[in-house]
Amino acid sequence: MIARTRLVSEVLTLLAVCSFRLLLLASCLLLLLVACSPQPLTITREPVTLRLVAADSCGSLAEELAAAYEEAHPWVTVRIETWNSALAEQTLRAGGADLALLSWPGETADDEEPLWSYPFARDGVAVIVHPVTPLTETGLAQLREIFRGRVQEWGGMVLTVVSREEGSGTRAAFESAVLNGYDVTPTAVVMPSGEAVIEYVARTPGAIGYVSMLQLDNRVRALSVEGVLPSPATVTDGSYPLSRPLYLAATAEPTGEAREFAQWVLGPEGQAIVER
Repeated sequence: MIARTRLVSEVLTLLAVCSFRLLLLASCLLLLLVACSPQPLTITREPVTLRLVAADSCGSLAEELAAAYEEAHPWVTVRIETWNSALAEQTLRAGGADLALLSWPGETADDEEPLWSYPFARDGVAVIVHPVTPLTETGLAQLREIFRGRVQEWGGMVLTVVSREEGSGTRAAFESAVLNGYDVTPTAVVMPSGEAVIEYVARTPGAIGYVSMLQLDNRVRALSVEGVLPSPATVTDGSYPLSRPLYLAATAEPTGEAREFAQWVLGPEGQAIVER
């Protein structure tokens, strides 16, 4: 009887040891399977610098687009230079930028290759006056006479014509739509940027000038042209007569990060910023 009890005890002990070893082996196999299973890949992108050059009227929009792009693509640093449209194009052609945001397509010289370009937004050229100027609306023919210097007074107030410098895309768009081949009056005050035009008009009663609608603020008053005020809606539907496209441009079809940025600007995220 004692021998049988001892045998049962030994069998039970052996079973317990075997069970423990099997459990240990199963645990090791499970850990091995977990270690060998595919793990999510973390891809670290190499830092990239994207060089943009922007026309003066596109400067603030370029900065908004760049900030949003950097937030969504943290490996990218976007550097922006702002000039008038002609200098921006020259910088691009000279290799000083990967992409340009231009407000007016320049003429291609005989020894130059045409730029790759694509419209990404529409802008209006707003005609602005000092808030106390009695002029509240105008038409294209009247604007032509004012900027040619043939109309120099309105409502008893002497008018001062304010224009942009040569090479400005905003000036090119305005003269193309308004002056019909005539030159601006030689007595015009010429300013080097849209902000400079606004500052001069804001402090000069009787001053009349023009700027990109993107640069408007409450220091000046925008005139209705042919009965239509400049606004996102009237520029988009074409009812405002002084509207123009803005262009993404490159020396050739963009590649690499420049291509990704261009696609992003033309996609829903970039266009949501443009539409604001």
